[in-house]
Amino acid sequence: MTDLARAWLQSLTAKARADVQVLACGPTPMLEAVAKLARELDLPCQLALEEFMACGIGGCAGCNVLLQTADGPAMKRVCVDGPVFDAREVYPG
Repeated sequence: MTDLARAWLQSLTAKARADVQVLACGPTPMLEAVAKLARELDLPCQLALEEFMACGIGGCAGCNVLLQTADGPAMKRVCVDGPVFDAREVYPG
């Protein structure tokens, strides 16, 4: 799923790769694969999560996702705390 991205990223010089940040949105399996690739290549990665949002303003907490933060596990609401999160928090590996 990430073969072309891997090939392109690995073809970059170290200097060029230092300027790369990975951004992704899409279905969960793809986001997991992108996060894994970014982790393997030690690249910063931001993921736009897609969750069902009943109210869209944070009141219902229907879009909560579990993140692994520096302070430990935390539930965050995609509609107000995101939808973009650091891949290392979403899929810590």
